[in-house]
Amino acid sequence: MTKQTDALHELRRMTVAELDEHLSKQRRRLFEVRFQQATGQVENHRQVREIRHEIARAMTVKIEIERGLRPALLETPAPRPVAAKPKPVRAPRAKPARLEVPAVVPAAVPVAETPEPEEAVAETVDAQEDVDE
Repeated sequence: MTKQTDALHELRRMTVAELDEHLSKQRRRLFEVRFQQATGQVENHRQVREIRHEIARAMTVKIEIERGLRPALLETPAPRPVAAKPKPVRAPRAKPARLEVPAVVPAAVPVAETPEPEEAVAETVDAQEDVDE
């Protein structure tokens, strides 16, 4: 038999607890190999690929068990995941008030007043004199 077939048969003989332990060990090993690879200490670069394949095999067997495709291995109940602590409920933070930015106003340019024509000024002066009388 091939190496992969032997590994698969070995995984299928494991109980759920053993399978979970095997998965955690392989994930830890993958982390370590990736770390070594980043520092340039790995001699065999295929190790990462082989470990990933081993993790995939183990997960496949675990899914088979969970879906009931291998009911003979359900003798040991699967450990329940530990419930995470509920996060404390915080009151929503008030959003800071947005600063109102005024619209861009062009610089104030003084408007020069145009002098009124003299005739119009004379008429208004005459009209005021008539009102005063």
